Parts: sequence; structure tokens; C-alpha cells
Amino acid sequence: MHAKTALALGAFIITSTTTSALADHDHSIEEITIQAFPLASQISVSPQSNPLHSPDSAELLKRIPGANNNSNGVITGIAQYRGMYGDRVSVKLDQAPTLSGGPNAMDSPLSYAPAGLLKELIVYRGITPVSQAQESIGGHMAAQFNRGNFGSNGEIEINGFARAQLTENGNQSNSDLQLVIANNQQKFSFLGSYNEGDNIEAGDNKTVAGSQHQRDRFDLAYGWTSGSTELTIFAGQLDISDSGTPALAMDIASVETDLAGMTLSTDLNGTYLNGTDLSGTSINMAVAWADVTHSMDNFSLRAAPPMTMGYRSNLATADNLSWSLDAQLPLSFGELKIGTDGNLSSHDSTITNPTNAMFQLLNFAGTQRDILGLFAELNGDMGNWGYQAGIRQNRITLDSGTVSSSGMMAMMGDTANMLAMQFNQADRNLDYDTTDVVLKLNRALDPQTALTIDLGIKNRAPSYQETFLWLPLPISAGLADGRSYVGNLSLKHETASEISIGLSKRAQRFSLYPQIFYRQIDNYIQGVPSMNMAANMVSNMMSGATALSYENTDAEIYGADANWDYSINSNWSADGIFSYVRGKRTDVADNLYRIAPANARLSLRYRPDQIPVQLMVESVIYGRQKYVASYNDETQSSGFGIINIGANWSLSESIELRSGVKNLFDRYYAPHLSGRNRTGDSDIALGAAIPGLGRAVYLSMAINF
Repeated sequence: MHAKTALALGAFIITSTTTSALADHDHSIEEITIQAFPLASQISVSPQSNPLHSPDSAELLKRIPGANNNSNGVITGIAQYRGMYGDRVSVKLDQAPTLSGGPNAMDSPLSYAPAGLLKELIVYRGITPVSQAQESIGGHMAAQFNRGNFGSNGEIEINGFARAQLTENGNQSNSDLQLVIANNQQKFSFLGSYNEGDNIEAGDNKTVAGSQHQRDRFDLAYGWTSGSTELTIFAGQLDISDSGTPALAMDIASVETDLAGMTLSTDLNGTYLNGTDLSGTSINMAVAWADVTHSMDNFSLRAAPPMTMGYRSNLATADNLSWSLDAQLPLSFGELKIGTDGNLSSHDSTITNPTNAMFQLLNFAGTQRDILGLFAELNGDMGNWGYQAGIRQNRITLDSGTVSSSGMMAMMGDTANMLAMQFNQADRNLDYDTTDVVLKLNRALDPQTALTIDLGIKNRAPSYQETFLWLPLPISAGLADGRSYVGNLSLKHETASEISIGLSKRAQRFSLYPQIFYRQIDNYIQGVPSMNMAANMVSNMMSGATALSYENTDAEIYGADANWDYSINSNWSADGIFSYVRGKRTDVADNLYRIAPANARLSLRYRPDQIPVQLMVESVIYGRQKYVASYNDETQSSGFGIINIGANWSLSESIELRSGVKNLFDRYYAPHLSGRNRTGDSDIALGAAIPGLGRAVYLSMAINF
């Protein structure tokens, strides 16, 4: 793999100019570039150079050290990074915070970005700079659409790509289209993606019921540039229908989302203000809006409840408006970035029974969660050290309207009405003021080695689910443990104190990038056995188990991860990643829930001389997870290993074929991060871990024009 080294930072970026499945040593296929960023080490993985059996962008995270995804369905992967996931991990799509419309994250943030339309998925390694995200206690990720480039001159150019992939397991098909009309100043782009599939099969020919999916994603954008200024205006739509989430209590009937926004960046070179030369100053702005209507039920795609009184439908709506504005100012000793950002979001959710018009449960009503932030970040050098010092102040406000229930059985109905009355009479207007502080240091130890040290304090205010879930229900933003939870209006915000230390080592034929980290979290929010007798009675009648209440606890997470590559000769190369994380509570003797076990990925790649073909064999290994959470009866999982193979053939400059087999030996395995099965008509037992994909043969074709 060709590489360029700037040892000030050692960020690792994977990009690709083709649809090649396999990295090699030729720039025309894939380039691994190690380059400097403003003390923010990033890892970026391109879906074009790492084909997936699934259209879920969250699958790409398995190729990034320290990252993974919690799988609740084929297209509902929830990002995990170094033991944190869900709302704790910031995810942006084209500089905008993503909005999940469902209270159980069926439309998870990365589901809005099909893998085939992405230019790259970036993960900030170590502690996230304060300028990149408002709340990033668990890390930050940024998905960027592939909207093409401006032309080379004033002549109109038309280019793009069309891709199609078929996977025999589950009859999955993915189609992606890009069309770009551009010159050197203006650009129009269209992106379209269609993904569908039937129920998948695990090893041993076991069908995983409720794993079908169907998704459409479209995006239109206009871009303009003058050299020093670039403007992008975009609008898009996501439609998901009849898609299963077997780890959750309901499946997706539909998700209909409209999105729009704009980004603007400009350099003020040659600009004067009251006689002051503003050269070197840049301004960046982004505004985005999203609106979601999400319908789900427990009878359309799975075995219906035996009695109609158990039928449930849920209609959830959400919208948000976000913005950011920052200026980068040159100073005699460095660069100062100052800015402000905001994200105003609202959520509503109503549960009904289509066979009983009297039944209605208004579980989230007029719920608001708004964030306003200010930040400052200073980059500079002090002796042999480079540094970045940042501070962020956030104001988070939460509010809820009044809730209600009707049509429930006598005793349960009376208890639910009492809980609703208590909630409605409580103070539901909550404020949180948080301060994040980050210090990032690096220095070159020798011409091939750099040291990085990150120190930080990060905060997260409670989510609207953790706060306003007044009736015990299996709503947990995708936690998917099958338990019923109840919210807490008295929660404190989480505070994490963290250190991350890393090395970047680059020799002529070998590179290695290890990091170790430790994070202590005060007031960590998780479920604990509820002491509310009324909530426990309702929970027992609904699910046969007592409720879990969201409470503040204390926790720590620590571990190590690394990525590496080795150029054996002009034809052979190898690369891989390793991740280990340990999470546990420190106030009591227990472990944190759904933590990825130790895992590693090793790829061996071959490209013969003079032939445009690449071959790859890949080994994926996961250890057993014995450190499980007792509070929600999490079970241990066994380790496993699978083998994947792939081949890529460039027929011409514009046509490529690729094929491969995932899980070559059809191994039956259940990843620890998979949810527990809640679909009764499956080959997988109720409550058992949902297994991974069995042998899957795929074939794809890409035409670039």
C-alpha cells in the first residue's frame, strides 16, 4: 500500500477511486494515506473499497479499530465505539446531526446513509475535538455522501456511476446511481439507492424471521464554487417499508423522512475590515432540517399475538433544525477556531391497538430536546509539541407535554392513569449546563514515529427516552434487551474523564497505529431495578418481569485498539485491526451491557502482475464475552471465527466486476452485539441471540461514466 507520512499526527485514511473490493499496492486501485490533521486523528473507510454483504453503513465500522455496531436488524445497525453506543456516540451526515424518529432507533442514524452512496465514513479516533460535535462523550462519526466533483474547466461535464449487487442469501439486491452535471463553478448531482431483501439464513440453513428489508434513498444537490467560496444546497428523502427488527418488540411498517440543508465555506483572503487584512481567516456554516414519520407494529411481519388485545401499532413523528457557524482566525502563534451551534428536536409517539379503538397510549407528547453550544479551539506549537486546547459550553433543555392512556384493563388502566397523573403534575422543564474540555498533544519521536496524548472531560445530558418514559415499556433507544424501562425526571448529566495515548509507526513496508485509553464516567445512566411498585406491577402484567428504572451510576471503560498493514512484496500485502474494550460499573460489582468482545480482522491480498485482478482472503475472529451485565440478565456469548474471500476484476477503465463469499464455511455463530430474538415464527428460539449471516455469495457490477 502506498503511503505518505506526516508524523505530526498519524491519521489513517482509506479512500478509493474505484469500486475495488480489495486493497493492493497500486494507486489506481486504492490508496492508504497517512496525513496530518489539526491534532484530530481520523480513520475513514470507503464502502467502494470495502464491499458489504449488507447495505447497512454501520457494517463498515467493523473495519475500524475500536468501532463496531449493535445489530437489531439488517439496516438498523447502531454505532458503537470503545464501549459506548446509541445517543452517546455523535453521528453526523454531511455536517448535520442525524435525527432518529423512532424511540427505539429503528431508523438508526446510519440507516439514513446507504453504504453505496457514501464517499467515506469517518471516525475520530481518540477524544473528539470540541468543534466537531455538541455531545460526543462516546466519540464522533461523520458520513459523507458521494456527490461528485466540480469540473476541470468551464465546459459542462456529465459523469457518475451505476452499481448493482446481488447476494443470494436472503435474495438481497442493492442498486446505486450517481449522476453529476458540472463545470468548474457549478455542480448538480443526483444520488439514488434501492435496497431490498427477504429473510436471511444463518449457518446450518436456519432462517432468521423478521430480517427482510426494503429502503429507498434519494438526494439532490446543487454546488457552487468561486475558488475561495463553496456552497452546497441539498434535499433528500428516505423511505423504509416492511423491514424487520427481530430484536425489538415491533417491526418497521414505514419510515418516511424528508431532509434538506446547506453548507457554506469561504476564505477571506484579500478581504479588509476597517483596514484590517482578514487573509487567512475562513468561515464555515451549515444548516439542516429533517422531518420523520415512523409507523411500526407487532403483527404485520411476525407471528401476531395470540389474542387481538395484544396487537400494537406505534406512530412516531420527529423533526429537528440544526445549525453551526464557526470562524478560523490566524494568530501569530497558531490558529483559533470559535463558533456556535444548535440542534432543536421534537418527538411524539402514540401507541394504539388497531382492533380496539378505545386503546390509546400517548407515551411521548410534545417532547422537546434542544441544545445550544459555544466553543473555542486553539491549535499551535510549543517547542517540539503540537497542541490543541478546546472548551465547549452547552445548554441542554428538555420539556414534555401531558401524557395519557385509555382502553387498558381495569387494574392496569387505573395504575397507568395514576402514573400519567404523577408525570403530568411533575416539573417537566429541565435544564442542563455542561462544559467540555479537551487537550490534544503530539510530537515526533523520530522520523518514523509520533506520539499522541489526548486528555478530555466530556458530558452528555439524558435523552428524552431516559427522562420522559413515564410508563414501563421496552423503549430504550435500541438497547434491545427485552426489558421494560421507566424514565427518571431527576437524572443528572453524565461526565466522562478520559485519556487516550497512541503511537503512529511507519516504516518503508510496515505501519502500526496502536492506542490505549481509559474513561471514567460519573453519573453513567443505565437501568437498575425499579423501586416503584406501580411501575413494577404494570411491567409484570405486560412482560412478566419487573421494570428497570433509568438511574445515575458510575462506570469505567478501558482498552486498546490498533490497525496495521504490511507490504510483503509487489504482489502480496496484509493488513488488519485489533480491538479490546472492558466496561464495568464502579459503584457496584457489575459489567456494562452489550460491550463488544475482543476481536481482530486479518486480510491477505494478492494482485498478479499485468492482470487487473485482485484476490483476498480475510479472517474475522471474535473472542467470548464473559463480562456481562447482571442487571438485565445479559448472557455470555461464545467466540467464533469466519473466513471471507473476494475477487475483483477490472474489465476496462469504466466497468468492474467483483464477487465473493462471506462466511465461506457456513459457520453458525451469534455475535455478542446482536440482539435477542423476539419473533415467534423463526428458526431461532425466542430470547436466543440472533445469529450472524450464513454463507452468502455476492456478485456486483459497476459502470463508471
